[in-house]
Amino acid sequence: MKKRVISAIVMLAIVGACLFISRITRVLLVFAAAVLSAVEMRDCLKKTEEKAMVFSPVLFIAINTVLCLLDAPVWTLAANLVGCAMLSICLCICREDLMAVGARGTLFVLIYPMSLYAVVQRILSSDGWLYPAAVAALATWSCDAFALFGGKKFGRHKLSPRVSPNKTVEGSLCGAAASAVFGALTWFLLRKQGAELWICIIVAVIASSLGQFGDLAASLFKREAGIKDYSDLIPGHGGMMDRADSLLFSIPTAWFCMELIGIIRKV
Repeated sequence: MKKRVISAIVMLAIVGACLFISRITRVLLVFAAAVLSAVEMRDCLKKTEEKAMVFSPVLFIAINTVLCLLDAPVWTLAANLVGCAMLSICLCICREDLMAVGARGTLFVLIYPMSLYAVVQRILSSDGWLYPAAVAALATWSCDAFALFGGKKFGRHKLSPRVSPNKTVEGSLCGAAASAVFGALTWFLLRKQGAELWICIIVAVIASSLGQFGDLAASLFKREAGIKDYSDLIPGHGGMMDRADSLLFSIPTAWFCMELIGIIRKV
């Protein structure tokens, strides 16, 4: 437990510094996390007799990093993805040790998690990054903590027993309720910048729900590979994917909801 707490403090300090130092450090933070996750996903696929290259996914996120820093149009993200997918297939054709299995695995890694990292990177490089990122992060972390507590205290019905046996419907509902409370806390912190209470609460609940889905998605592949964590990169917490799985879904969800109703602000 002590190791887990220390790791969490160090991790939050590094992430917090990168987020608030400058736009460049935010983009590079996502790049580093994406590269680590690509390696973890490749290693995970190996355990299921699948194969994947790291080169194409890393090239994709590297190009996206440059595009973000250059404020390139959003459509370039899709063009980059398609280009790297085509390159992946070509490289796998040329390598007898990969072929169709390698192409399939590499394309999978390009979509999950790399395309999600690219979207998060684009969001964090924009002027209005703080509002959706703050709502999503606080909602996701509070949801995870209270879902665990609620599941142990009130859990009766399994949410997805084959994918994540410890998760319960009751715990999930406790997590959603907690995210609403922390959505209100986000409003309190950002109210001077124009944040609205009802928007923070609703978006927090939606984002945290998608965050739980992201956690289940990551657990699905770990279950197939027969592993508990993607790696031992972060003592007491597992790998980068174990820490980022929920945020990869909740941050884009929060941004999309706020963009949809036209309240993304520079805060």
